[in-house]
Amino acid sequence: MMNKKILTAVVTAILLFVGGEVFAKNPQHRDVAGAVYAMTNDASGNEIVMFDRDHRGALTAAGSIATGGIGSGDGLDPLASQGSLVLSRDKRWLLAVNAGSDDISVFRVLPTGLKLVDKVGSGGDLPVSLAVFHDLVYVLNAGMSPNITGFYLGHRGHLIPLSASTRSLGSGGFSQVGFDPQGNRLVITDRADNEILVYTVGRNGLPDMNPAVSPSNGLGPFGFIFDERGHLLVAEAGSGAVSSYKILQDGTLQVISPSVANGQAATCWIAGTERGGVFTANTASQTISAYTVTTGNGQITLHDATAGFAALPIDLAVSANGRFLYALAPGNGTVHAFRAGHGGLLIDLGAVDGGLSIFAQGIAAR
Repeated sequence: MMNKKILTAVVTAILLFVGGEVFAKNPQHRDVAGAVYAMTNDASGNEIVMFDRDHRGALTAAGSIATGGIGSGDGLDPLASQGSLVLSRDKRWLLAVNAGSDDISVFRVLPTGLKLVDKVGSGGDLPVSLAVFHDLVYVLNAGMSPNITGFYLGHRGHLIPLSASTRSLGSGGFSQVGFDPQGNRLVITDRADNEILVYTVGRNGLPDMNPAVSPSNGLGPFGFIFDERGHLLVAEAGSGAVSSYKILQDGTLQVISPSVANGQAATCWIAGTERGGVFTANTASQTISAYTVTTGNGQITLHDATAGFAALPIDLAVSANGRFLYALAPGNGTVHAFRAGHGGLLIDLGAVDGGLSIFAQGIAAR
């Protein structure tokens, strides 16, 4: 009969080494409720830095794993995008862009960490943003000859190129691609031409050949999210504001709340909770602004222009339970944690060192 301590050690060893990959495991056996992931975007080898999250929202560093590709490096916010690191809706898969090697990495999310299961070419130059809806994935390639390209996500995490899915975008400065809540539309922001593109997606997963193009209400449309009713909320880097829209039947946009300003600079990234809290990262001001959205009609109201502070925050993620907000802060190499209360209230939980460089980009939470 195997001794209980020996059995425990054997099980631990199995968990730490699966399929040739080493996984991070906390030796103190904390009560882990979730995780946060950040991407190094390092040109010498891209990696995902992992953090365990406890029930109170606090983070503990839990190691890192290579993507198998390379990042872009090169200063603050080199990808100029939202959505470079995303989780699937069921939280089974984590997808990352490798902007330096023009490919996409897929990780299986495990209780003990991450396992790299696939890496495929992005179908273009400089992939910067990913959109996932069930088994459908689209990547925004923002380099030479910008385009979007589609893939099927297999049940084992493999990406299969979707034939005839590539759509050329023309010139511009494109920051994010994303699905609406029903998966019927693909939205793309063009910060350079101050436009928002909307593709209708067919049952075969293919977008229309041409998008509906609407002018952005404010300058520099960058990151965006949707509320529960499918209203589009867009952060405006040039206006220091958020605008909300209704997507009409033909794909054009109807303004609901026009450019609700926060008085901050470089309002690029946006995240929201199911309770109607909406937050923006204002990089140049080193602040986080809090808004509220009226779910029924999509109206935006500024709650607090300086609800939180972080060192050059350039990306945001909300935990799966909607209670915690995390900001990637490459200004000091950390991930900054906040508790998200009702009405846009943020309670500072402090920053955790991730050893991240100034060119780190992308954050996801579960």
